[in-house]
Amino acid sequence: MLIFIFIFFLKGFSSTSNEVKKIVQIVHADIIRNNNNHDQTFVLIGNVHLKYDKYHLFCDKVIYNKKNNKYYGYGNVRLESKKTKIVSKNITGNFFDFQLSGKVILYQKKIKLTAEIINYNFQKKSLQAINNVVLFFDKTKLTTNILEYNFILNQIFLQKNSIIYYGNYTIYSKKGFFYFNKKKIELKHEIKLISKNYTAYANTLEYLLEQNQVNFRDTVIIVQNTNLNNFIYAKKALFSFNKKIFLFKNYVSIYYNGKIVRGEYLFFDHKKKYGFIKNVLFEDSKRKYFLMSGHGKFDFHSGSLIFEKNPKIIKILKKNNSVFIYSNILKINIKKDYTYSIQAFSVKSFLLNESIQGKCDSFNYESSNDYVQFDGNPIFWFQNKQITGKIIYIHFEKENNDILKYIKIVKNAFYIEKINSKEFNHIEGDIMTGFFNKENILEKIIIKENINSIIFFNKIINKLSCGVLSIDLDKLNKIKKISCIGEAYSELIPIHKKSPKELLYFHKFWKEKDKPKNDKKLFIYKEINKYKKESLLEKKQIKIMVK
Repeated sequence: MLIFIFIFFLKGFSSTSNEVKKIVQIVHADIIRNNNNHDQTFVLIGNVHLKYDKYHLFCDKVIYNKKNNKYYGYGNVRLESKKTKIVSKNITGNFFDFQLSGKVILYQKKIKLTAEIINYNFQKKSLQAINNVVLFFDKTKLTTNILEYNFILNQIFLQKNSIIYYGNYTIYSKKGFFYFNKKKIELKHEIKLISKNYTAYANTLEYLLEQNQVNFRDTVIIVQNTNLNNFIYAKKALFSFNKKIFLFKNYVSIYYNGKIVRGEYLFFDHKKKYGFIKNVLFEDSKRKYFLMSGHGKFDFHSGSLIFEKNPKIIKILKKNNSVFIYSNILKINIKKDYTYSIQAFSVKSFLLNESIQGKCDSFNYESSNDYVQFDGNPIFWFQNKQITGKIIYIHFEKENNDILKYIKIVKNAFYIEKINSKEFNHIEGDIMTGFFNKENILEKIIIKENINSIIFFNKIINKLSCGVLSIDLDKLNKIKKISCIGEAYSELIPIHKKSPKELLYFHKFWKEKDKPKNDKKLFIYKEINKYKKESLLEKKQIKIMVK
């Protein structure tokens, strides 16, 4: 009778595969009995060992119901093959579709998976882990509520609040895929990557474990943990943690301590402390500075920043005034004490307010100084006045650098004022200083050493020279007073057709055609307004993503 039950039991466990008919073998059981012939229920008790194809099942007890073709295993359940081992408290089903429950642990090569429940399907070559799921793979730990493992593709599908721990990083997401062969993780929806110093928020993330590289295929926001106002907003990004290379594509904005850097493409090598950025716009909101350039390079070791492709600087002053510098190359050097210097080369435009324009070969500024220096054929226009010299300095008030204090021309100082198309006041000397009022309007000029001048006044030419010449200007910028000190010489010459030509040739020095125009300045303001609108859109998206 026992032999009959045993054969009948094997037939009930037989495989129905279309390819090869496989039989479940009872390798061992301390006790085999038939509890109820009507229900066709068989019980195996004690050190149960079943074999199906290459799989072995061990447990304390198995109840098999032939009617529904299901078995129920209890106590010290262990399912093994050459590559896989699973332990649990219970197992239910058959060898094609079964469920393990109660502190389930799966081992496969470098993989360890724990869960409350694992649903295993041999035909589909897949499993589903449910509740308190924890996966270990190499240096990676993963927790989730639901996990699906496809053995054919050797990949995992994650859903419902997954957390990945890798090195010093913790990653949260709603859904994702784990590709074991490729050693790659793909995550989607409400992603949060947390490190010691920063937290990244995104909706798509690709983590290449072997390369230790993260790719953000969509918008990413990286926030400093200690200061939420310091963050990076980017459309696409790549982080190579091994190489310590960071790349931002399409669009990037960096907010740091009241300063904002925006660009279309940013590369940074953290090891070399070097990088570059394309189409950059920099804003210092505290000092009210803007910097724009087609291309920028930076080296944090040396503290240097170099901007090329028409770099521009704008300093916003009070009463809707501003300083504008437009050049070919711009260099900024930051020192250890955080003071800095600015050099601009081939300065095409220097605009201050609506009334002062200039240009030169080079521009120099030290943050510790209260002046800027212009070298290499500098030339300035003040409405109908033009000033040139070897070197020109513009000094600002120390207490308020929005206000001009004076302009100083050293060596070959030349002042020319246009009265009409034929008459030009002309003054030259070694040193010339011009003083401004609180509205940054030129109101007084003092010239020293080797002075020669031609002043037109009421159809009279005053040919004048002296040791020190002082000129006061009225509100309309016309000469209202001239004073001479030391070795004064004055010759009054009536204006008529036969006046000496050397007194009337100064129109050749008047270079109004070279005078910078304000059209570039207007274009820059349009760019700034566009940037501010984009910043508002960024902040709206940040509120949605950062929670």
